[in-house]
Amino acid sequence: ALIHGTLADSDDYFPFGSMAQYATAHDLDAKVRSTYVLADTESGQKRVRVPLNATGTGIGRAEVEGQLDRILADPSLLQTIADAYEAIHPERDQYTAPYLTRDVYQLSDGYQAGPPVTVELARWTVQ
Repeated sequence: ALIHGTLADSDDYFPFGSMAQYATAHDLDAKVRSTYVLADTESGQKRVRVPLNATGTGIGRAEVEGQLDRILADPSLLQTIADAYEAIHPERDQYTAPYLTRDVYQLSDGYQAGPPVTVELARWTVQ
């Protein structure tokens, strides 16, 4: 399965997928991007971190990153994150406005060089 995944450059048989991600050196002077979701809440808290995991929203960060182009084209998809959080935590302070956000870190010799640049990619008002 590992050989098939590597030769086909496929992860269909995860964890027996392509080993290419481990085979090359990374640029030690590159930019690193970290995408996450913040939200305002019903009680007035601003820009709290939304837990993108099984117990927080049931939606993983990788799932959000995998749908990034769709969310950018249609920010109403952020409603799903608010709805998922409410379904898991109906007793908690609910989200009123989720923000898809990205931090961009510049590396220098593999180390963070300066503070990250934060960019808001999309926002939505919960319906």
